[in-house]
Amino acid sequence: MTGAIRRTMDAILFGFKRAHHVSLRFGRELLTPFGLTPARFDALFALHELREEDGRSTRQCDLRRELGVARSTISRMLRSLERLGLVERGDRRYTRCVSLTRLGASLIRCAVARIHRARVAYRKVQRAIRITRSTNSFVARGVLDATLNTFRRKLGDSATLYYPWDPDD
Repeated sequence: MTGAIRRTMDAILFGFKRAHHVSLRFGRELLTPFGLTPARFDALFALHELREEDGRSTRQCDLRRELGVARSTISRMLRSLERLGLVERGDRRYTRCVSLTRLGASLIRCAVARIHRARVAYRKVQRAIRITRSTNSFVARGVLDATLNTFRRKLGDSATLYYPWDPDD
């Protein structure tokens, strides 16, 4: 492999890494008032969405798959959320079940509402890819979504959690 190609590959991967860190910074700024980190937000959001689908508690293995994390990681995350009083875990015949507490459900609803109201991420992305009034933002969002999903899939991301662009999506 030539030096130019290797440098290009490094630039792409490190570009993704830097974009990831910037998005975490935005997330921390938005979530700090709720006492949440981006990782805790992901777990609570996933639990909320899974609960909305079936109306009851979620199996820990389903949550792990939704977030695309290892067993040890989900165990550690849930133990931390349990200590904060945001989730409860119980056993349902060999399968560990997880559910949001009232506090956890209330907190995630408030955090999601604030994120959608702030629209920080959307405005930043809008500027970055230069979506203007003359650009069809619906088409631009679709193209960006498809591109990100392709990258995630090709790079081996197994998470299935989806974040809507707007509350109405």
